[in-house]
Amino acid sequence: MTSVPLNETAVVVLDPTGAGTASIGPISARESWHPDVISVKVSSKINEAECQIFVGDSATQPNYIDGTYSGSSGDATDRAAATLIRVGWKVFATWAGGDAAATATLTVTGTKDV
Repeated sequence: MTSVPLNETAVVVLDPTGAGTASIGPISARESWHPDVISVKVSSKINEAECQIFVGDSATQPNYIDGTYSGSSGDATDRAAATLIRVGWKVFATWAGGDAAATATLTVTGTKDV
């Protein structure tokens, strides 16, 4: 296997209540991710969104990694750094209370094996 830099991004447009979920993960069985930092932000920040980060097969409480009250202005976590993410698992970011129709961005950096 070859290790290469990981820098993947997923976006979602927040709904009328300022909520949305973005997710991203490996797309083939030969690929595995070793995240160092997971970052979130929103394109506008009149209302500061809360954001929760999950790693696993779904955005549910057993897969919760971290959360922030700065989901719009931007924040990052390294709490997934010891996690190996294989196909079938994803990184999820769920925003609540942000600006309607704003674009929310989830970015995962680290290394991936291909």
